[in-house]
Amino acid sequence: MKSCTEFILILLGLFFKASSGECNRLNTGTVNCSCNSGYSWSEEVCQNYSQCCNQNECMFNDPNPRAMCLSNNKVFVNGSFTVLGKPFTSSLADPGSQQYKEFVQTYTSRLESVYSTLGWFDSLKITGLRKGSVIGDFVMLLTAPFEVAQFERTTTHLEKNNSAGFNIIVTGITSIPQIQQPIPYNNNVSITCCKPEKLNKPTWSFQKDAQPSQDITNGTEASVISNSQNSTVYISKTTEVWKGTFTCDYKSDQSDSITYRASLYLDIALLPQIFIVSEPQFPSCKGQTNLDITVQCIIPNTTENYTVTWSGNEQGNNKPEPLQNGLISYQALISASCEKYLERVDVTCEFVNRLNQKTNTTLHIPVIQENSTVCKPHNGWPLAKANFTAIKFCDPNAVGLQKRSCTGYGISGNWGNVISECVNRDLRDLLNDAMDLQRGLGIVEKNANSIFNRLKQSTEQKIINTFPNVNASVDILARMHDASNIQKCKWNYTKFHFQDFLSSSSNLLNSSLNGSWRPVGNDGNYTLALKYLRAVEGIIHQTNLITAPTTDMSQLQQDNVQIIIYSKSDTSTPQRFSSDFGVSVTEISSTLSVQTAFKNLGSKLPNTLNDKETVPSETVLSIIGDKKAKISVEYNQKRLPNHEMYCVYWDDVNSQWSEKGCKWGGVLKQNVCTCDHLSAFTILMAKHPIDLKYMEELTYAGLGFSIVSLTLCLVIEFLVWNAVVKTNIAHFRHTVLVNITVCLLIAHCSFLAAPVPSASPPNWCLALTVMKHFCFLAAFFWTLCLSLGLLHQVIFVFVHLRKKVYLGLCFSLGYICPLVIVVVTFITYDNGSTKSYYSGETCWLIYEAALKGSILAFLFPVFIIVFVNMFTMVVVISRILKSTLLEVSSHDDAKEVAQSIVKTIVLLTPTLGITWILGLLVLMLDLTTAPYAQIVNYAFTFFNSFQGFFILLTGCFGEKKVRDALLKCFGQQHSMNYKSESTIGLTSPANRK
Repeated sequence: MKSCTEFILILLGLFFKASSGECNRLNTGTVNCSCNSGYSWSEEVCQNYSQCCNQNECMFNDPNPRAMCLSNNKVFVNGSFTVLGKPFTSSLADPGSQQYKEFVQTYTSRLESVYSTLGWFDSLKITGLRKGSVIGDFVMLLTAPFEVAQFERTTTHLEKNNSAGFNIIVTGITSIPQIQQPIPYNNNVSITCCKPEKLNKPTWSFQKDAQPSQDITNGTEASVISNSQNSTVYISKTTEVWKGTFTCDYKSDQSDSITYRASLYLDIALLPQIFIVSEPQFPSCKGQTNLDITVQCIIPNTTENYTVTWSGNEQGNNKPEPLQNGLISYQALISASCEKYLERVDVTCEFVNRLNQKTNTTLHIPVIQENSTVCKPHNGWPLAKANFTAIKFCDPNAVGLQKRSCTGYGISGNWGNVISECVNRDLRDLLNDAMDLQRGLGIVEKNANSIFNRLKQSTEQKIINTFPNVNASVDILARMHDASNIQKCKWNYTKFHFQDFLSSSSNLLNSSLNGSWRPVGNDGNYTLALKYLRAVEGIIHQTNLITAPTTDMSQLQQDNVQIIIYSKSDTSTPQRFSSDFGVSVTEISSTLSVQTAFKNLGSKLPNTLNDKETVPSETVLSIIGDKKAKISVEYNQKRLPNHEMYCVYWDDVNSQWSEKGCKWGGVLKQNVCTCDHLSAFTILMAKHPIDLKYMEELTYAGLGFSIVSLTLCLVIEFLVWNAVVKTNIAHFRHTVLVNITVCLLIAHCSFLAAPVPSASPPNWCLALTVMKHFCFLAAFFWTLCLSLGLLHQVIFVFVHLRKKVYLGLCFSLGYICPLVIVVVTFITYDNGSTKSYYSGETCWLIYEAALKGSILAFLFPVFIIVFVNMFTMVVVISRILKSTLLEVSSHDDAKEVAQSIVKTIVLLTPTLGITWILGLLVLMLDLTTAPYAQIVNYAFTFFNSFQGFFILLTGCFGEKKVRDALLKCFGQQHSMNYKSESTIGLTSPANRK
């Protein structure tokens, strides 16, 4: 008997050592046993030896070969097995049926027979059956961790022998050490998952309350670092977002169907975001001696139990009142005396969490006094004090506030525009989901389809047409792009609902939303459009559009965003965007490229280049391909005359448009841009035409000289008229000269009378335009009379016009024809309306484009007259040559002929208005064609602004009779030995002949 007892003790010692405990036999015959660290007495020991439960060592009289110390880390296995090829019948759904009992008994036996070979196996139970062939759910308990490799071998054995597939979650093999909780708010924390064996592929997930779990990855607030021993999640900012259960899953290289899981609930002591408001917002002391104000501090409803304190002697209620949309309110009643100098009441509410962390906010409540300027209640806005801002809550379907400022002095204030910060609730939820992905809570590839589908639905609704909603939508795109960058995500076109993303991007560019891209009163804000461009361009760049096996091109064509996948080797792909986009790539050296055109985006981007204001194209073209590729783009951008065009790309480094590497095609190719790199391109037009330096000063100086000269010319004509006008020819010439002078004088004075049209009286600009139009035309028609008279005298030498005939013809041609032209033009162009007949900025006729605009009613007759006058000059010169060539006998005679020709040209050119031929060149040459256009413009301005001065020199002082008459008039006598001659040589050809 003694030997048997010793043998049992030996077995007990061996077994107990295997179960992490030690037993020693004492001389008294009793056995002293103890459990190693990490182990405790089994339930059976506690039941039979209750005195041992709370002790590490215990004395036993009767040795028992059963396990006495069990691991504190029990292993739970939750799994399911799928019996392949076995149909699921209705009886298997009924736990009371015989078939159900037989199936459970059979497979329980099969599973136990294999899993019981594991050390520390305790129990196994099939908990239910469900459809999918036949799926059986089971739970298994092991009292201590087992060897992973053995467990996987036994599971593989079961799969082969039973033609079944297993899906198993094991808890107890991996572990997350406990950390000190709760965690302070806005702190950092690390959670480590340890594994005892060579397990791989660690993944982390997070679950908040009853919401679906999300994967944890790298983001702005989370990062995951794994090594051969463990995996750690680092949270840089502990807020309400991260209060929940963290789960770590491991798998081995041998089996993907078995997951080894550990979990930890992270408790964070929260602090709220406080919104404080009073009722009334602007308490009034008018007719009052005391003020009673209710102040609310509104916070999100969470499980945190705050201690709330109020500043001063306010009567606060620490019991919160529930509000809508997951909010609660703490209230305090404030009383104040209406003192004369009481301008405001300050109230502070403070929230303290269980770790004694504090946050507070203060409200400054303006008080309305007897002499205060106020804005009266209006459309739901309360009585407000001037120079303060009132607020209103958004409707229940939106999140945020509405604000409206009250301004003014005196008796009554004025309400400003309503500034809304209300974001549609669905969009706000969508933005929160995108922010979670950016933080690192969720995998972009798994959530993108849902987010972009919801965004598409939101952007198709009318509620999107406010700046806060457009801003939130663009923010979603930007955060999705940022999250995908952090996670190094490459969008798979075949799995990613790319059309939903593209539709959302296109919807935001609808013309109906043009007024919703900038905040109220901040038209110079372009940040939203830049954010949009970077986000959409970035997501397109991250999508494998080029390498995708099949791409449905129709899905890439949206109303405001279109994509072309260009391949030199595949001519079947579309090569052009829709015509309404107004842009096309005419040449590109890259073999493969993704070309994206954005309509209605250009005007939302910055419109300055090197501090110069420009008019942007509505279309922006973004091209992804070889960065050093050369490209030629044609824009359908309307260009105004003399306006520079700039081919630019967006420089992300300096956040501005840049011309570097891009070149404009010039006047001949004014819609073409060429660049030596790929980026986001557009074409800009200068807002103002090219400014020629000192042109205005030259014009006014010339006109001033001309007015003085023309006035002097009229005075001279008055003084010398009787002395020089003694023949019909002289009468004809001086009559024409006087009328030309009068018309130009009035026209030049009218020009100087309108330097600042905006400061002129009403209709003054129209009157000046009509006057200039008529007088300039009349002057040219009188030059035509002079030209025709001269032509008649040269050709019909012996035929003289009667005085009444030529005067009647001249006055009819000189005044009636211009009057008819002006009247017809006035009526044709909307009865002289501004921007049709004349420009309110220049007080002159309008030039729209070639052969367009009211200016044609001036240019056509003027140029016809100028060409006729030039023809007359040529005839006169040819007659001089013809009559003198036969008489030329020496070099001196030839020199005299040349001088005579030059003299004729010089004397006739100003009076006949020949210099206006330069105006044709001004119209033909665009100022961007430097330097030729600049030379022609300066020459035209000089000769024609000083035309009056030249008429004085050639028309008056250039005639010998006039000079003699002037000298005689002033008492000076000259020799009468010289022959009198006309300035324009009217009688020279006849005399010579």
